[in-house]
Amino acid sequence: MKRFEMIVAVVALGGSCYVASAAIDIDIGRQLFVDDFLVESTQGVVRVYNHPTKAFDAPVMWAETDLEREVDPKRPYRFAPVAGATSGGLWWDPVKKAFRLWYEAGWMKYLCYAESKDGIAWERKDLGIVKGTNRVLTDTLLDSWSVFPDYKAENPYANWRMMVSVAGGVTDNRLYTSSDGIAWTHIGNAGQSGDRSTMFYDPFRGKWVFSLRGGGPGKGGRNRSYWASETFGGETCLWNFPAGRFSRGLHPDLPRPKPWLATDEKDVPDPSVGGLQPQLYNMDAVAYESIMVSLFEILHPFKGDNGTCASAGLPKITDLHFAYSRDGWNFDRPDRTAAIAASRWGSGKWDTGYLSPMGGICVIKDERLWFYYTAMRGDATETTPHSRDPEIGWRRNGMHFNASIGVATLRRDGFVGLVADGRGEVTTKPVTFSGKHLFVNAECRFGSLAAEVLDEKGDVLPGFAATDCLPLVRTDSTKSEIRWKGGDLAALAGKAVRFRFKLHCGTFYSFWVSRDPSGKSGGYLAAGGPAYTGLRDL
Repeated sequence: MKRFEMIVAVVALGGSCYVASAAIDIDIGRQLFVDDFLVESTQGVVRVYNHPTKAFDAPVMWAETDLEREVDPKRPYRFAPVAGATSGGLWWDPVKKAFRLWYEAGWMKYLCYAESKDGIAWERKDLGIVKGTNRVLTDTLLDSWSVFPDYKAENPYANWRMMVSVAGGVTDNRLYTSSDGIAWTHIGNAGQSGDRSTMFYDPFRGKWVFSLRGGGPGKGGRNRSYWASETFGGETCLWNFPAGRFSRGLHPDLPRPKPWLATDEKDVPDPSVGGLQPQLYNMDAVAYESIMVSLFEILHPFKGDNGTCASAGLPKITDLHFAYSRDGWNFDRPDRTAAIAASRWGSGKWDTGYLSPMGGICVIKDERLWFYYTAMRGDATETTPHSRDPEIGWRRNGMHFNASIGVATLRRDGFVGLVADGRGEVTTKPVTFSGKHLFVNAECRFGSLAAEVLDEKGDVLPGFAATDCLPLVRTDSTKSEIRWKGGDLAALAGKAVRFRFKLHCGTFYSFWVSRDPSGKSGGYLAAGGPAYTGLRDL
């Protein structure tokens, strides 16, 4: 992937000289313009990075039950009211026809479960595991965890996987499996790591990826290390963590996780938070269409870090940034501004700080991407000194109070748009496909979008010129077919061709060639959605 350093970057002007290159298979998923991977040349087009819009100006879940508020009339002090997740999991289950949420009640305390039909109103049922509650584990003091379905299973929704990092500091990483997402079986531990460690599944490479705190690149601060395994559990999930703060010397004969991700000089300090170098607090990812989409949790540390937040009774400031990968290892952030930003101290808002993405990253609902995230309001009247005693400092201080879950939404495929204010062109590199129907996601309500097909030399193929095309005119749709007078693309299946898109006064988000006239992309669907029956658009 190439990097782009500006929020709005002019895409390189194209020429008419074509160089033979290996064709790129585009059979899996919608093809997004987050980079120049598929772009040969352009004219009159700029690349614009888009951010989700916060919905409702309020959370959709907050601490309401006694468990979430940690009500205990016998106790002379309060513990943090929390209904959130770090990172937990939120998935659409087509079998149950419901959104399923694994979340935290009480700060670092109880792992609980809720369901919703619309993704807004959530129902907590007595699950019978801990009588009278919606808890799914009897264990307590959970630092962070991740819930994913098993993509390889015949029925992924009857094969759930979970990693739980316990306590804080140096943490054991426990692995669990479940056939229903309610009753979980501990199948053993992975290697140790620093706290706030998570995992996700990369179906393009068939690997469980562990995103581990500590031992990553860069000097000081928070960063990520990488471990991957084709199986969930067993010896392939064990590692020897690097020496230093986050190590107890376990598994010394095993390989260490690879140093992986960190912030760099392109991450701009926030003077309102202290002006220190931002740090990578966490990263989670999911397969979306043809790429891996990640949310980097970027920390803007105060001088004094946790102590400063504890003395104020207000949360750390973390923002969520988009990152993209085509190989599962390199995650590029062409836009270094926050996709979802904390409202910050003094805002009085529910998402004042400590924003955290959900495992699964986003669901697809009403042709928009819904990004659920946890945030904290804090409580400046609760300033019990922060300490490492999990029963006192962590859970009594206001910096962890009032955690809730909210939503920000983005147009389907809307991470990046190629924009033409007049007439523009986008020509792809050579591609191959097995389908026959060309679909696009575009907004051209004041203009049009047409396409033509070129051979490898750049010559227009007979019958597929722009003049043969039935263009989209004054259209705004996340899925529209582009047709030609002479028929579909069936005769070109398996051949290396280029597409040249002619955009007039509009924004172009993605394209794909479908085998199905309904426009199924064959791509991955992040955490799914009500319009789909599985993890892929098949």
